[in-house]
Amino acid sequence: LNQVPHNRFVRKYFYDMASQAALDAAVLCSEGKLTNRMKMTVMFPEMNPSMDSYRIGTLLELARSIAIKLAEQNLRVRVCVQGSMGVGIFTGIPKQLNGVSTLLQRMDWESEVGEENEGMVGDYVNFGFVGKEHNSAVQQDDVFLIICPQNMLGLECSIIQPLSEMVEAAGDRPVIILNPDLTDKISSQGQQSIRGRQQRIDFAESFETIFQFQNIYTSGTSYFPILGSVV
Repeated sequence: LNQVPHNRFVRKYFYDMASQAALDAAVLCSEGKLTNRMKMTVMFPEMNPSMDSYRIGTLLELARSIAIKLAEQNLRVRVCVQGSMGVGIFTGIPKQLNGVSTLLQRMDWESEVGEENEGMVGDYVNFGFVGKEHNSAVQQDDVFLIICPQNMLGLECSIIQPLSEMVEAAGDRPVIILNPDLTDKISSQGQQSIRGRQQRIDFAESFETIFQFQNIYTSGTSYFPILGSVV
């Protein structure tokens, strides 16, 4: 991991671990042994947006690996990315998620005729946004995978409200959030400040960790060398 970009086999090692953890959690949830609110923290160097080594392609590949793993077990998965938030000219999405929704749909899922995952996209894997907009088609989904839900600095830029509405609409179906950042981003307008903070904290803490990988560094400002990892 001290070498970036990572070797493809290093990436696959993490993809396989995280995908298996997601599948195991979905099975336990269906048996009533685990809450349907799940959280995955996968923070090796290419997945850490605070580092220069961050690679958006690695995030997309991880999401694809998890979705395919679930779909192979005949689970219908909806991969979701939050849309624009804010008001007026201050509307936008987090920099980490810029273009992710489009890239997800354009990347190679090997689901064309004659390919390994023929027909998977559309039948078992679909795409969407974060919110309560669940029509009859969305109600057919078995698992929701939400990529990096996070708050933004500014007016009406908290992801908590649309995310909580989506979780409620999902009922008892598994909702997996991947690398979330649900901490408040306090703005000069007083948004995400005092009012409702405890409710937001309680909601964020209601997600149970099903997979975690984080590195240990020499200090908070130095990302290399990596001393160890927490799994």
